[in-house]
Formats: sequence, C-alpha cells, structure tokens
Amino acid sequence: MMRKREFLGGTFLAAAAAAVMPAKASTAKPALPASAKRMNVLIITVDDMDVSMPGYMGNTHGLTPNLDALAKRAHIFANCRGAAPICMPSREAFMSGLVPHRNGPGGFDPMYEGTPSLCSILTQAGWYSAASHKLEHMQPRSSFPWDDMIGGSDRNVLSHAAEVHRAVGNAKAKGAPFFINCNVNDPHRPFYGSPGGLKKDNNNQGPFKIPRELGPADVEVPPFLEDLPEIRTELSQYWNSVQRADIAIGQILKALRETGEEANTIVLFCNDHGMPFPFSKATGYEHGTRVPALLHYPGMGKPQRFENLCCNVDIMPTILELLGMPVPRGIDGKSWLPRMRGEKVADPEFVVTYVNGVSNGLLFPVRTIQDHRYALIYQIWSDGERKLAVDSLTGLTFKALVRAGESDPRIAERARQCHFGIPISFYDKQADPGQRVNLIDAPEHAARIAHMRDALLAEMVRTKDPQLDNVRTMIAGGKPVVVQTGRKGAGEGEGSDAPSAAAPGAEPAPAADAPPEGRRRRRRGRRAAGALAE
Repeated sequence: MMRKREFLGGTFLAAAAAAVMPAKASTAKPALPASAKRMNVLIITVDDMDVSMPGYMGNTHGLTPNLDALAKRAHIFANCRGAAPICMPSREAFMSGLVPHRNGPGGFDPMYEGTPSLCSILTQAGWYSAASHKLEHMQPRSSFPWDDMIGGSDRNVLSHAAEVHRAVGNAKAKGAPFFINCNVNDPHRPFYGSPGGLKKDNNNQGPFKIPRELGPADVEVPPFLEDLPEIRTELSQYWNSVQRADIAIGQILKALRETGEEANTIVLFCNDHGMPFPFSKATGYEHGTRVPALLHYPGMGKPQRFENLCCNVDIMPTILELLGMPVPRGIDGKSWLPRMRGEKVADPEFVVTYVNGVSNGLLFPVRTIQDHRYALIYQIWSDGERKLAVDSLTGLTFKALVRAGESDPRIAERARQCHFGIPISFYDKQADPGQRVNLIDAPEHAARIAHMRDALLAEMVRTKDPQLDNVRTMIAGGKPVVVQTGRKGAGEGEGSDAPSAAAPGAEPAPAADAPPEGRRRRRRGRRAAGALAE
C-alpha cells in the first residue's frame, strides 16, 4: 500500500517506476477456458457522482473532459440505475450480478461467503486481477480474491494510474490478461475545499489540486434543492470534486495507453450511485439511483447511445459474454451484448432499486420502482418519528434547509420531508424533475400506480425480498415493522463535511491507509446483530 506521504515527499515517481518493473516471467501460462477471449478488462468507478455532472449527459460547464472523450468512442447507457443508491451494496451488486438481498444481507455487509463475482470468476479463469481503493466495499475475500490490492481513500489523481502500470506489468510477467478495477474516491464527501476536504487532501496541494476552481456563482442548483447561498457553496465544492475525479480518470486512461494494451482492453465506466445531498444518495429518488454507464471494447463498431432502462447488475454478465465466458445461472443481471449487436431485445418496463441498511448500521429500507417517466417509492422506514441519518445530511446543505425553514414554511416542509420521509409517494419525473409533488392520491394516476405496485410486488416475490411483508402491510394501510439492531449514529461517519471528524455518535473512520483486514474488523464491529461476519 502506498502512503500519502510517499506521494507528497517526492518519491511517487520512483515508487511507480519500481512498481511497473515486471517480475521474472513464469514459464507456465494460465489455462484460460477454450471459449474465452484474451481481452483485458478495466473498470473505472467514481464515488457519488450525479447524473447531471458529465458533459455527455448534458452538463455544459466542462467538468469532465476525460470522461467525455471516452464517451465519444464508447456506447452510452444513459438510463442505467444502480441496484442500490449507496456504496457497498451497489458495488457488490454490479460485481455479482445479484440485487443486494440476494448476494448477502443487503446493507453495508459482505456478500455471502463464496458468492461468485466478476473478480472471483476471472481470477479463477486465469486473469490477473487488481483493485485500487474501495476494497472494504467489496467483501468477503472469498468473493474478491484479488491478486493485487491497494487500499485507501485518498484523492491523489496519480495513485490509480500507478496501480494500472504495476498491475499490467505483473500480468505481462505471468503471461496473463488482466482485470483491473480502479475506484476513484471523488466526489465523495468531504468535498474539495471544504474544511474536511482540505484536511484530507493535503490542503489541495500538488496532485490534489485542480487547475480551475469553481465558485458558488458558477454552479446550477438541481431542481430538488433550494437556491440558497450555503447550498451553492457546497455545490461548488462538489463540482470541483467532480473535476478532480475526471483528472484521475484521465490519468488512468493515459496509463493504459502507455502500457500498450489499450487496443485489447474492455473499458467500462460507471458510478455507484448519485450525489451525496438530500433527496439523492441513500434514497429512492432519481438523483440517488441513476448511474449512466460507458462501455468501450475492441471491435465494437460505431458508438451508440442506448436510452433503454437497465441496471448496474447487468455489468457482470455483459463483461463475461464479451470475454466468451459462461454467465452464472440464476443471476438478476441481463447482458447488454445482444442489444449492442443490434438484435431485437425487449426493453425492460421498470427498474427496481433497493435501500436496506446504511453504513452506520441503521436500517432505512426503501423500495423504488420506476420507468422513464414515473417513480413509485415506498420509504418503509418512514413512520413520522424516525429521522433519516446518513452522510448526505451532515454538510452545509441540509443545515441551510433547516435554517431557511425557520422563516419559510415551504422550505420547512421540504426539510421535514427529507428528515422524516413519506411512506408512499408517486412522482411524474417529466413534469416534476425535482420530485416535489406527491401524486399518490391523484385519481388520474390510480391505474398506473396499481400497475407499478403489482409489478414491484411480483419482483419482490421473485427475489424473496425480506421487505415484502412490510410493503404489503403498507399497501393495506398498516404500519410496517423496522427493527433497528445496529449501532446508532447521525451520519455515515467517514467523509462528512461537518466540522467534527465524525458525525455525532459515529465511530472514527479507519485510517485511509489501514490494511483491508483491519478495516473489515472495524466494520464488522458495527454490524447489525445476526449479520453475516466474514
């Protein structure tokens, strides 16, 4: 593991050069399956990036030139959703092809021991596998047997590129194709230039600094937030974090070119979920669940933009089919390959997303079913008394909503909706992109709501969803039962922009350079009772 001080002390280039020196070549090459294609795989993720940030999704502020350049030569899946709008369950879902409660307990928990993942399948088949960062969000080790790992949570824009050079060098030494997963920690909290961000990011010096810093007047306020000075300030910090994430992506892609392996490498980009603000991350709303994906692969032909609904659980079977590898039976994901080949494929009518436990150990279950225009949301935890406690509420934005609500009843009601939730809501996302007007009792939508409700129930039955009885109870007018068995805290603990190091009641975050096993032990200590321990 490379420590931050190595980068800052001027030893980064020397360390990186040493890292890429290949080991003594093995005389025996891995035996790949006969059907397999010896293509490499590079998956790049970012942490908490909103759908509105990339230029290829319509942003006009030039925040993501490297992503936009990739988009010009890649297929764009513009209406992809994450299986979960929070980090660990979303990452484990797209690696396993299974929705969260089918690969494990469903919250911030390891998958069940031995659950197949893209990592385990490719490693066992002879690919050299490597990952940088977010290791604690891909567990257990039996499902993620990486050959090479670099942990941490720093936002140095050069760190992932160094891992690409090293991993490719090691793969070449073994005569193996590679599978590399680079997980960029931006734009997660604490944001660029915030007090917590400055402390975490070496005061934005050296490889932590971006060349063009935006201010509050430069941003656009999304339709689900209020246009308040503090919110603009936090949005500008977030936009700058997005810019730094894009610089890191550019360095990763540059490193791939420098290895000489770009022409033989599948490159997939996605984010885990939406932005860490109220009404987005850890909720069932649009800006929490939507995660547009990019996919480039050798011989793909003319890039296309696909507008059909899809989900990040589709990533695993898509990559395996591109490689000529068998896809595990019974997974939830569906390969995009037939559609990319121009075959006639029925569009999914709906996509379902899931929230169960969050990283502080508390349960805030949500089920959302949505199509292109409408969304039906069951906030199972919302009982009029319980308050949402996630990191999205720890920064400037939610505090600004509460303060503004002291003199503005409309904003006060909005803050209350965020904090206490709405048990059942229905939104027309086209007419109401901020999802502010609940149409659950609108008679003109009754038939549509019933159809979506029945489709959600059918999917919950199919996946043996543990919240099925609660949703049925809510539909019948009853009160669901959500038993809190985990530790209590006000936020996610790490990554908060609050002045304190951790949210009230939260444990201190593990050190950025703590070894993965140490991080797992600390995380297991705050699991809900009965949750799977590795």
